[in-house]
Amino acid sequence: FASLKILGKVWFVVVICFVSCETKLVKFSYFYILFKKMDSSKGFGQYLDRTVKRIQLAYQKAFKEKNIKLTIEQWVFLQQIYDLGDAASQRELTNLNFRTRATTSKMIIKLVEKGYITRSLFEGDFKRYKLELTAHGRSLIEELLPFIKELRAIGYKDINEADFQVFLTVLNQIWRNYAQVNLTNSLSNHKPHVSASEQGDI
Repeated sequence: FASLKILGKVWFVVVICFVSCETKLVKFSYFYILFKKMDSSKGFGQYLDRTVKRIQLAYQKAFKEKNIKLTIEQWVFLQQIYDLGDAASQRELTNLNFRTRATTSKMIIKLVEKGYITRSLFEGDFKRYKLELTAHGRSLIEELLPFIKELRAIGYKDINEADFQVFLTVLNQIWRNYAQVNLTNSLSNHKPHVSASEQGDI
């Protein structure tokens, strides 16, 4: 479950741009050894969690040094609204960020209170909230985008396009594996052993 949560967050972490047969052979050997070393009881979650936390810390430090009065999540929401344009809605942000409607609503209210966005109902659709950047919000986005691109470029270093495609393929496959599987049935044959003394405590 921790892996699922981390995978759901990876939306704001990496946008990376990443070739001889010899190079591919070396890389294959490296990844093979890495996976062989993984403890099956810990899995890949610790690697994802470590990377996400490292990126978050780097962004938080950079934001603080630049005196940017935004959390990382608030920036992600603002950029998504900027990119979506007229199609930006509260429902769309909920789906993009794998959040509950209540959590998304709280984030949007904070951005409205800061004067970065406005929220209103779509014309003819009283169930969807339309999100629009204010002049202040748009100005902030356009001012910070070059700086954000520099931050992202740090993550791109020494990673070629082929490696990045493999990375995306693996992440997407892990996502599909958990999205499609029936956990109740899949885990039914892997019940943990419970001793008699432990049963008495349940």
